[in-house]
Amino acid sequence: MRPMRQLLWVPGTVMVLAVLVDLLVTCIQSGEGRLSRAVHRQLYAALRLAARVFRRRGLLAWSTPVLIMGTLTVWTGLLWLGWTLIFWSQPGALVGAENGQPATFLASFYFVGYTLSTLGLGEIIATKPLWRILTDIASISGFFLLTFAITFIVPVAQARADRRELALWLHRAGPGAQALIINAHTDHDQGLRSLTTSLHSVLNRIDAAHLNTPYLHRFHDHDQQDALDLHLPALGEALLILEGALRGDCPQGLRRALASVTSVARTFHLTHGGALPPVPPPPDLTPLRGAGFDLKSDAEFHLFLANHTQLRRRLYAMTHMGLWSWEEVAGTHGESS
Repeated sequence: MRPMRQLLWVPGTVMVLAVLVDLLVTCIQSGEGRLSRAVHRQLYAALRLAARVFRRRGLLAWSTPVLIMGTLTVWTGLLWLGWTLIFWSQPGALVGAENGQPATFLASFYFVGYTLSTLGLGEIIATKPLWRILTDIASISGFFLLTFAITFIVPVAQARADRRELALWLHRAGPGAQALIINAHTDHDQGLRSLTTSLHSVLNRIDAAHLNTPYLHRFHDHDQQDALDLHLPALGEALLILEGALRGDCPQGLRRALASVTSVARTFHLTHGGALPPVPPPPDLTPLRGAGFDLKSDAEFHLFLANHTQLRRRLYAMTHMGLWSWEEVAGTHGESS
């Protein structure tokens, strides 16, 4: 039994290193380490299953607190357990400060807990210099965890504010791709440019946020007006209509806006993976013709859309992931409950 116990430092060290590496990768390098990605995928899959079974899209709105708390819990739990196994692997490494008796497993677990939290209660102490040094390292790793947990949470709040800003703007300007175009043309002082140049700043912020923290693609909102996974596809479809169906020059800034939408759609697919859905049907441009727009023929427009099937499939996948319908994106469906 004792030889087995003395080897517990090996899995303990693996757990500690796994957490520390995942913290660095998630908060500094790519936005999502392997460990946090595994946690996010499992929790997100469970939420989506519950939303489908109970037919309640609102359950997806819990994705933000569930994924954040789940990640923090796994990081803390593995770091705590890992250090506990390291200290427990050597009998007598920790003793009671008053009675000098070797610490039990639960006492070692308690010692690691207040060491990671930097409380330093002193009820249990390390007996030899090596274990005292490891106690200091454990305390530093706890501070490391706390610091990077804040780094993990704070950008989420800012990114969600930007997402809501764009979603609200598009919701009030729409709803739906063709309504965005018609309302911009008739109601906005900048006309169609309101869908391009006016949105550059917030689109760039959202694009950068999703490149830095791709797990943002797993966050959803309860209300339709806040749903970026509904309104960004509508904006993308509207921009494709303006570029491919409208006669004459494109509105200034259209290609820059479309590039931002394309980039967000690409990071969405990289985050979720899997096969893309089929290409959504081409939009019926009757409302635009009825509003007086000078449009190309359907054949010319469909030929243009054929060169953008990958983008439209990704936008369709984004819509589907949020449990919205493509009819809501196209603007041919009433508001969802």
